[in-house]
Amino acid sequence: MTDWQAVTTQTYDDSATALAEYFKGIGPRTIYIDLAFKLIGDMPQAKVVEIGCGDGRDAAAIVTKTDNYVGFDPSRGMIALARKRLPKVSFEISDALSFDYPDNTDIIFAFSSLLHIPIEDLKKVIEKVSRSLRSGGLLYITLKESDTYEERVKEDQFGSRVFYYYSTEDIIAASNNHFDKVIEIHETIGHTKWLELGLRRT
Repeated sequence: MTDWQAVTTQTYDDSATALAEYFKGIGPRTIYIDLAFKLIGDMPQAKVVEIGCGDGRDAAAIVTKTDNYVGFDPSRGMIALARKRLPKVSFEISDALSFDYPDNTDIIFAFSSLLHIPIEDLKKVIEKVSRSLRSGGLLYITLKESDTYEERVKEDQFGSRVFYYYSTEDIIAASNNHFDKVIEIHETIGHTKWLELGLRRT
């Protein structure tokens, strides 16, 4: 973990309640969760992992579709909130590089989480994810978008956080031919461009 990643995690710890309240106004990504499950054929009890589950806002929607879910996040503060929100759901404290991804996973969600790690680490995470997913399994990822890869540090009322901006080409190159792109969505929310990709394991 880089120094800035440690600072980012500390910010999520220190401002967990305030950030959770802020994210509450945005709500869960129900449309994209539904789309991901549809792409794998709406399998009953699909095996799902969520990278960077935060306070569990998206987990609340995911677990309406499957009981076979685990979410993880490096922030102890966020995991404490997730466990309080969904006490019967499996949440772990871990980061994307260290997590022990289970075999034969159907969907791995990474909503606005891998944007906190640099590209060399992202490549390692995608390699681990590719080994975890079954053939035909789906990686659904959302990132801040830029035509050129870059690091930006954001200072706001919550604290300091580092963000990495990616393009579709960056992610496809990082996937090392393990995936086929099945979804590509570009959105602008406020002043931020967002990239959403659904990558099917070959």
